[in-house]
Amino acid sequence: MVSGPEALQAWWHAAVDPAVERAMTEMVQQAGEAIRTHRPVCLAGGNCCRFETFGHGLWLTGLEVAWSLRRIGGPPAPGPVEDSIRRGDCPFLRDGCCSVHAARPLGCRAFFCDGAGQGWQEELLERWHGRVRSLHESLGLPYRYDEWRRLLRDFALARIG
Repeated sequence: MVSGPEALQAWWHAAVDPAVERAMTEMVQQAGEAIRTHRPVCLAGGNCCRFETFGHGLWLTGLEVAWSLRRIGGPPAPGPVEDSIRRGDCPFLRDGCCSVHAARPLGCRAFFCDGAGQGWQEELLERWHGRVRSLHESLGLPYRYDEWRRLLRDFALARIG
């Protein structure tokens, strides 16, 4: 698994590359269209952010995490990330809601806890992941696919942002 300050810096700087911005913005728009098409039910209960309790994980690439963190002004402090790992939830969950909703990663955008989401969610995520992996390759970026909070912790501890 790729890690270290060089990889984190490379992802952080690439997150503002025009090619990355175009691709990620397009995928966010596709997410909106898919959601409107499939009409999943969001109960706004925060289940999507309670990973261990609800039995799912949020896996992303380093570039995706950097892109989202750029939109919220940088990574959270290490303490809240460690606390969220212990609790089994997202460090951005506040009072049952996402506190970074507009900047949330693609994996969050496609996850709905209602049963109607089965099938189309995975297809979209696989397609997006392939596109993001291609971005890593085309830009010569290190590639790492890992759990959201582990990547957040790495960015927080490296004091990037």
